[in-house]
Amino acid sequence: MFSIQKKTASIISEKLFVKLQDEKDLYGLINCYGVQHPIGKFKNVKFEEWGNNIIINFNNFAFFLHKFLNLKNKVKKIIVFSGGGVTFPRKYFSAYAISKISLYKYVEILSQELNRDNIDLNLIAPGTIKSKMTKEVIDFGSSLGNEYDNSLKTFNDGGQSKKKIFDLCQLLLSEKSNGLSGRLFAAQWDNLEKYDMNQLIKDKNLFTMRRIDEKYFKEKDKS
Repeated sequence: MFSIQKKTASIISEKLFVKLQDEKDLYGLINCYGVQHPIGKFKNVKFEEWGNNIIINFNNFAFFLHKFLNLKNKVKKIIVFSGGGVTFPRKYFSAYAISKISLYKYVEILSQELNRDNIDLNLIAPGTIKSKMTKEVIDFGSSLGNEYDNSLKTFNDGGQSKKKIFDLCQLLLSEKSNGLSGRLFAAQWDNLEKYDMNQLIKDKNLFTMRRIDEKYFKEKDKS
């Protein structure tokens, strides 16, 4: 399993894929890399920096995965980390949020294209954890309002459970989840162990993003 965290596809050597071409033990791929800069109102940020965020967070991973999927020995499990702003409007972080929502749709589409190849792709929302991104928000300042306050709290107390992230990754990499694909899971509150896995796999609309119209898709009572 290869975890790509600090390299973008643009600097990955072609020699890597030449070497991997004959690798027989490929199984899983986890992409948890991401940058959130630039922060601020869309009209105020430099558009070149805004566009570069999309390239780094989305295009580069798509480029890398395209090469990976064309290896003779294909992976069976692919996990991609999402980020804040995928399921709700997150002002001041438009580039980051849009790049991550693009990853979700990318995963959802590829899950159907790769279904017959028995390759599962899923997106994980890890939750709020202490990271360089947290510090970046704090350094930007209190003008971010709740974003600043929440990041300061996360930085001081360490944030949410890392164990839940690892446990979810382990489940999605296991044979138990074979056939579960194209979904978005929140590591901090989606306990998949409570679900019947066969029913979960069959319900193609569960843990996806759908438009609520009160006819085909209804909002459930959260109380």
